[in-house]
Amino acid sequence: MRYFLGFDLSAKSKLAIEAWREKALPHYDSAVPARNFHITSVFLGQVNNHQMDALCSNIDNYEIRPFSLTFDTLGFWSKPRILWLGTTHTDSAAIAINKQLSDFSKQAGITIQTRPYVPHITLIRKAKDNPPAALIEPQFAIKVDKLHLFESVSGKQGVHYPIRQTWTMNPFGRPSPR
Repeated sequence: MRYFLGFDLSAKSKLAIEAWREKALPHYDSAVPARNFHITSVFLGQVNNHQMDALCSNIDNYEIRPFSLTFDTLGFWSKPRILWLGTTHTDSAAIAINKQLSDFSKQAGITIQTRPYVPHITLIRKAKDNPPAALIEPQFAIKVDKLHLFESVSGKQGVHYPIRQTWTMNPFGRPSPR
């Protein structure tokens, strides 16, 4: 099973981003369904039970504070051919959480890719090229107050990301495992 740690968006935010995408960007057959919008912090890949137990134990004892991100720019990665919604200013809390979760993953024996953290929401997969500028500039404030362990599940209807564990962030101390 493939897993990642990240942040979900509210239904209202998902629908607002989807509506903006439909108005501001050309039509793409490979548009990511709004239900799959999320912000990945650390992609874990294949994880065994021992690694998962060690990782979750570390997260249970980690003080995570809520933060906000404003998604206000588009980006394009040519190699994976992904068009994404990003932020021109990444809150230092998001970077610190990514670093700590990466460290916890390594301590649990999980091999993760090391590259600069770019918080983003994937809008389009298999984009042939970088699209023209959006007709309407994006501007979405996303409050992050829960960390989730997502599983990446492929099926007949495509991929979906069920949440397998949740940690509620606490502005005053330790997270609360669900």
